[in-house]
Amino acid sequence: MRAPDGHPVQLVSCRPAGTVVYGPDGRQEYELTDAVLRDGSFAAEPLARYR
Repeated sequence: MRAPDGHPVQLVSCRPAGTVVYGPDGRQEYELTDAVLRDGSFAAEPLARYR
């Protein structure tokens, strides 16, 4: 998920992996994953890629 300026968007959530959340625009869906990134944060996968 990227902001209009191209930087990654960070969403804070206590939801478990597999939960579907909406991006900042309120339209695009992302599924939270348990994949840990280098900075210790987790990735979210865009669901539109799989539909």
